[in-house]
Amino acid sequence: MKARMEKPTAMGRYPWYVLGILTLAQTCHGIDRAIIGLVLAPVGREFALTDGQLGILAGFAYGIFFALAALPFGMAVDRWNRRNLMAAALTLWSGATALCGLATGFWTLVIGRAAVGTAEAGGSPTGMSLLSDYFGEDRRATAIGIWYLSSGIGLAIAFVVGGAIVQNVGWRWAFVAAGVPGLLLAPILLLTVREPRRGALDAPTPAQRDDPAGLMQRIGLLAARPGLLYCIGAIVLIAAGIYGMSTWLTTFLIRVHDMPIARAGTLIAIAYGGLGSLGGFLAGWVIDAINRRRGGFDPARTALFGAFIPLLTAVTGIATMLVQDLQPMLVLMMACGFLSASYNGPIYAVIVTIAGPRLRGLAVSVVQLGANLIGVGAGTYLIGAVSDYVGGNEGVAWGIGTAMLFTFAGGLMLLMASRAIRRSPAPGA
Repeated sequence: MKARMEKPTAMGRYPWYVLGILTLAQTCHGIDRAIIGLVLAPVGREFALTDGQLGILAGFAYGIFFALAALPFGMAVDRWNRRNLMAAALTLWSGATALCGLATGFWTLVIGRAAVGTAEAGGSPTGMSLLSDYFGEDRRATAIGIWYLSSGIGLAIAFVVGGAIVQNVGWRWAFVAAGVPGLLLAPILLLTVREPRRGALDAPTPAQRDDPAGLMQRIGLLAARPGLLYCIGAIVLIAAGIYGMSTWLTTFLIRVHDMPIARAGTLIAIAYGGLGSLGGFLAGWVIDAINRRRGGFDPARTALFGAFIPLLTAVTGIATMLVQDLQPMLVLMMACGFLSASYNGPIYAVIVTIAGPRLRGLAVSVVQLGANLIGVGAGTYLIGAVSDYVGGNEGVAWGIGTAMLFTFAGGLMLLMASRAIRRSPAPGA
């Protein structure tokens, strides 16, 4: 099997500047997606909502419309100017987030979150496609790992700054403050980022030279890539637990451990923001270093490395829900936060490399469709539904623990992906 691939990385400082700008844009994505998790408790009190309704706000209202927009965005990313798409999407999702502060009830907030989800569907496929044409296979997991620092940084900003805003001036101003950075960044991105040539840093293969016009033809080519469907399914399952837990964790700390919202937000920012960002960077850097020392990028080895991360995340996440004493619970929560984003760099490096330059925008969009519709949407709603069913302050802990079982299943699916890639005659064929 031809598993190892080497290609020189783009040189010079400009690719790192682009990485910085795209990381800032994705940080805005993280802020605007995460802010709903911080304000669930005060929104629920003001509008007299059940946990099931709050789960819809945090999950389906965002995830369904994200999913509807994902495939059109994926097709556009593979055909149109990606810099322009990113600038437009950033402007739209940031403006929609700010307007959520004007919500008058459940349904107006549903509409606002739907608008955010629709526009944010363009963020990940556009950013990852651009990065893949600025960084070759030998640095791609590191670049994506750095880019995914945005998820933790965005959550940290949302929960620390947003927590202070909510506590002092109310949840509406938290939405407004979350939308402003993206509106300021969009023109900088538009004016300073250049559109790179597609596939310049990828080794060509016959499959990658195909450029079918139809959506189903393109999806068929993706499905034929060895291990790719396993990777997509794994990320969907992992998202159900990780995003669901991070969304409901503030409510868990408030109800079960009687924390004020600002302190809960700060602790979650440390766990999922600071430590999560560190874990995400280290995982991408470590697997790139291992691959370089062993002859080049090996997608099977990279998938195997990534498989153990969600397995450990699920174990520490469930333990966080089971431990009653505050200090041990916080230690476990910090460990879970450190691991929570670490799979992104390795697994997305596998996906974009196997998909190839002509299909990677669609590949990431398919991943994001499933992760947001099933993972974010259903996973977040599941926690609320289980919480309502169990009842009491402990209900949310049961909900989070149930969702983390999906993350464990995602780790098992990555083991299957590694095996499928290892047995294939050639990646991307």
